[in-house]
Amino acid sequence: MVKLKVMDLFAGAGGLSNGFEQTGKFKVKVAVEINDYARETYKRNHENNVILHKDITRLEYVNNEGEQKPEYKDIDVIIGGPPCQGFSNANRQQNTLISSNNQLVREFIRAIEEIKPKAFVMENVRTLESEKHKFYLNDKDEAELKKLNIEPSEEQIKIGYRNSYSGRLIEFLFNAYQKKIDLKPYMVNKELLSKLNSLLRKARKESNRALVEFLNKETNQKYFTRIINNQWQESHQEFWDNLYHLDWADLGDMLKNLIEENELNLYDLKNRLEEIVETQKVINKIAEIIQNRIILYDININEHTLQVTIKSFNVFNYIKRKFSDLGYVFNGDQYIFNAAQYGVPQERRRLILMGVRKDSLKAEKVITPKPLFTNKEDFNKIYDAIGDLEKLVPNTDVKEDEMDRGSNTPIFGSPLNEYLNNNSNQKIYNHVRTESRDVAVKRFQALKEGQNFHDLDESLKTTYTDHSRTQNTIYRRLSYSQPADTVVNVRKSMWIHPVKDRAISIREAARLQSFQDSYKFVGTKDSQYQQVGNAVPPILARCIAEGLLESLGIKLEVKTKDIIIPEQMVNTGEYEVH
Repeated sequence: MVKLKVMDLFAGAGGLSNGFEQTGKFKVKVAVEINDYARETYKRNHENNVILHKDITRLEYVNNEGEQKPEYKDIDVIIGGPPCQGFSNANRQQNTLISSNNQLVREFIRAIEEIKPKAFVMENVRTLESEKHKFYLNDKDEAELKKLNIEPSEEQIKIGYRNSYSGRLIEFLFNAYQKKIDLKPYMVNKELLSKLNSLLRKARKESNRALVEFLNKETNQKYFTRIINNQWQESHQEFWDNLYHLDWADLGDMLKNLIEENELNLYDLKNRLEEIVETQKVINKIAEIIQNRIILYDININEHTLQVTIKSFNVFNYIKRKFSDLGYVFNGDQYIFNAAQYGVPQERRRLILMGVRKDSLKAEKVITPKPLFTNKEDFNKIYDAIGDLEKLVPNTDVKEDEMDRGSNTPIFGSPLNEYLNNNSNQKIYNHVRTESRDVAVKRFQALKEGQNFHDLDESLKTTYTDHSRTQNTIYRRLSYSQPADTVVNVRKSMWIHPVKDRAISIREAARLQSFQDSYKFVGTKDSQYQQVGNAVPPILARCIAEGLLESLGIKLEVKTKDIIIPEQMVNTGEYEVH
């Protein structure tokens, strides 16, 4: 049988496509990934004839006559996981209004609409269906939403705090919106705004010492000295208001005196910084509204804040209605999948939409894969994934990422471990860990299986400013007898080996994600940890691919269950084999 040709969007290191290709029925033809290291990993683990692109927003699938370009003409299936953030948590510093990631969901839809594949799979965060994931209504949306029978809802969103400029600022910005004026000349660059924001945070602590220490840092001192002496007035191409212009000049003088003479009126500096930083943030947000063609109904001031009135609509509802309008049937109610139920040694819940074009569907509905394990006690455990690597000491130099397996053999009676140990050349790749400072090693030694940062003695928490805000995943010592929690960047989370006083290696993290040993990651150490954490577990992807094949009327001789289900479960009738 000729393999189905796949286009892999937002491909990352290739976990999703790896699972699809393991079925033997799919072959990746085109992939798109913007991260350079992830793209190199993808290339390393896929055949050389895969066409790799970088920026999805620059791709054109049809020519000027509206015909599909040859590269995309025979694509059967499109898969991918477009990044998506809820606007409410898209930017912690609240400098931006719109998550650019949400726009990438539209790029995924554009590919489906223009290429018209037989089927698609879209993987995403399970919270995609929640209210926090919204599109803001723009001037191109109205006709389409009417067709899809979606009624956007009006809401008021805070864009900043009220200050002495607010009345004049609103008048200027609403005029700019109506006339579609480019606001970039009125904005300072992101680096300067970030530095001023940091300075403001120090000033709010009401501490002269904190401010002076911040400015005395070599990088900050060099930066502000250069800007103040040479480019302070030029940091704006234009000033939106004369009084603001004077205040900007005053702020420059205050900072110059502080750096050169250590002279400081903390109250005046804090007030000037608050007004200017807040104004810049508001201008940035209205600039986003203009740039993204969002319909702005009003800007108003209440007692303490500035608000915009705009309309929004739910991302997931839009996606479902749009795909339905394009002629696709998809898994209507069951779209949250727990990777642990499909053999991955990790509790990772993701939202996965499986769509099949109506004229290609060979079943009554889209068939979702049946869980391989329903009881938590039957889930594959961390020991199944990494227990055989326990005596193999990882390197700390990412350039030394290949070692002999030695006498290590797969764990007897663990189908998952045998599956992961698929490298015939007896090599282990990427068994590299992060180097740990003395304080980190002391923390490792103090924690037992299942414990985390919050279980440490107070004397070992001193390097963290606010203990209460530290997540439970930080300094988590894994437990051999449990599945892992969701694997993210385990270097940043400082996950600890179940029985060794060291961090989890890249290979161990990859195994927890169900990557086989033959799958080699490339790039910097942090990049490799990040690639692993961002990936779709290949075993879960393989199960999804099997459901899609069944929906398309294509039979498989060997399925994931035949490889992953322990023999004793089959023999005792705990798993019903179909």
